[in-house]
Amino acid sequence: MGWLWGSSDNSNVKSNLDPSLQDFLKKEAPTGPKPSLPSKPAEKPREAALPAEHQTDSPEKPVVPPQSQFQDGRYAHLWKDYVPQNQLVNRSKSEQDKLRDIVDAFNDRKGEVGRIALENCALEYMEQFECFRAPKTYWQISTLCNAESRKFNRCYDMQSKFLKALGYLTMDVRSAEDSERIQMHADKLYQQMIEQETAIEKAKAEGREPPKFESVLSKQNVARAMSGQSLTAAPIADNPQVEDDTQELWKLIKPESRARYEKLLAEMPPSEQDIEKRALIGEIQANIGQAKQVQDTFVEERINRMKRREAGQSTIGDTIKRLWGWDRNA
Repeated sequence: MGWLWGSSDNSNVKSNLDPSLQDFLKKEAPTGPKPSLPSKPAEKPREAALPAEHQTDSPEKPVVPPQSQFQDGRYAHLWKDYVPQNQLVNRSKSEQDKLRDIVDAFNDRKGEVGRIALENCALEYMEQFECFRAPKTYWQISTLCNAESRKFNRCYDMQSKFLKALGYLTMDVRSAEDSERIQMHADKLYQQMIEQETAIEKAKAEGREPPKFESVLSKQNVARAMSGQSLTAAPIADNPQVEDDTQELWKLIKPESRARYEKLLAEMPPSEQDIEKRALIGEIQANIGQAKQVQDTFVEERINRMKRREAGQSTIGDTIKRLWGWDRNA
């Protein structure tokens, strides 16, 4: 059992094998030269500096996709016709499959907003849970943990609005690091909002004039959060009008719906009106992105139908859609 423990005496390992096993290994052992990997392409010596008119833009090494383990250019000829798997899958999808994927992706992003907001409110949730599990005071028992529940619900609602306002709901392709960065920014802005509200309540309790702050979702605050700077509830002399760079998007809402939203905003506290409006703008941007993807899918499918018709390969579905007026210019 010495081999099991990594004994350093390996000289007699082969001789200790069964004779029949030694004969089998000799017969089955490969013969001939051992295969070797291609050597790393040699770097070209640096040429003397030439005038700009004599220089040519030639790549130093062949381009290989990121899926290759040899980014130095080896096996580049094998990768020249490579197509990623997701592109191959998309080519085989029908129009209905592509539309279903767009809707599913949008619904998944909406569900992800709720999950991320819940992560940011983990402490508030635990306070509520512990209050329900083992209330510490008679007040908590008599109110059924109303204060803790209200605190958690407000955190969840505001975090969701911050995520929407920061563009988490949009259909843009982004990495996990970018999504996590938006999550952190939303939590920073929420903590600043709580700090501002605490300062205002303290001033009112002391009989002082409440301080005025800029909007939590102002360009300056969002820029500071995005850059990782610390956010402090620093009061300002006057509360300036919030810069409104979303009028064009706001006009896209139907007049009757916009009137209903404006009435809802008027009933909210002034400090939350801008947050609610910017969260709504974030939803509008996400819907515009989804509509654009749907439109691009229809355009691509229409082009494919026209190509099949010109090649004499129209399907029954193509004929029905053309008769229904889907291809008016075809």
